[in-house]
Amino acid sequence: MREDIEDIRKRIEKIDNEILRMMANRTAAAVEMGKRKASDSLPLRAPDVEEKVIGRYVSKAKEFGMSEDSASTIARLLIHESIEQQGLIPRPAKSKRMLIIGGNGKMGQWLCRFFASRGHKIKIYDTTENIKYPCEKDLKQGVLEAEVVIIAVPISYTPMILEEVLSYNTSALIFDVSSVKTPSAEILKKGGKIAEVCSVHPMFGPETNSIIDENVVICNCGSYSAVDKAEELFDGANITKTDLDEHDKLMAYVLGLSHATNIAFFETLNRSGKSYSELSRVASTTFKDQVETSHNVVSDNAQLYYEIQNLNPYEQEVLSSLVDSVNTIKDAARKNNKDAFTKMMNEGKEYFGGN
Repeated sequence: MREDIEDIRKRIEKIDNEILRMMANRTAAAVEMGKRKASDSLPLRAPDVEEKVIGRYVSKAKEFGMSEDSASTIARLLIHESIEQQGLIPRPAKSKRMLIIGGNGKMGQWLCRFFASRGHKIKIYDTTENIKYPCEKDLKQGVLEAEVVIIAVPISYTPMILEEVLSYNTSALIFDVSSVKTPSAEILKKGGKIAEVCSVHPMFGPETNSIIDENVVICNCGSYSAVDKAEELFDGANITKTDLDEHDKLMAYVLGLSHATNIAFFETLNRSGKSYSELSRVASTTFKDQVETSHNVVSDNAQLYYEIQNLNPYEQEVLSSLVDSVNTIKDAARKNNKDAFTKMMNEGKEYFGGN
């Protein structure tokens, strides 16, 4: 007897439930592994093991006639879930007393939630109260009692706060999380010679739910022990270590250029005389993708984005290069120079690794 569509759907639902049950079992086993890691003070991530798991899924996919890409995606999702759950397991031996200066700001709140979920003891120093975490009224006392001091204030305020924190001669690990380091560079370098000071840059916003596979940059300011301790605190992220002087050169492209490109995109649309609803009715896939990114930019913190453009000394050079690039496109189209346009496209393809 031929199975009807509804029966097939019920069969698929039964299989889905079994898949979810097996996923839950896998996560439970991963949590047990996480407890062992916590008790033995082992790092969350084991990249070589993760690659073996992905390889195993891809290999089995061939046997079952499934897509290798789908198998790899599933494996990565399962690994992500496992590491995320393991990251929530308290590590009493690793627990630190933390003071987060600017803890009521958006990024400050994210840091509070993240480190509290890792079992650290959080205090906030800020201009307003916080109903979830205790607030320290005396900055000096808070700094001297903390084992880790994190500065999460606007870029332009960071140098002043850093100087004050360093003046208390604390033995705590100290780092800021600002997006531009130049205004604080000399103070950070001075601090790195006399204390455990480094500089951290989480390459994501406060809406991020998980640190797993997110990028975090740690800048060496002269204290190698500070870099090592900060790396341990952000266990689970993709850590890149760099010299402090290199940070803003990189960020001029990674942040400044990408922000400016998206701001120029929506500013051009705003000047077009065409409403967004009119354009969206005829939107291409590329347009939709660009709008999504630009919408995220325009919805974000205008003051932060201004400081990223204004305080990074390498930004003007990058923006001038952006203008030159736009003019190259303009000239190639206006002068019917197909070869120049094609050359630019091909060079771009090569830059991103070819096909």
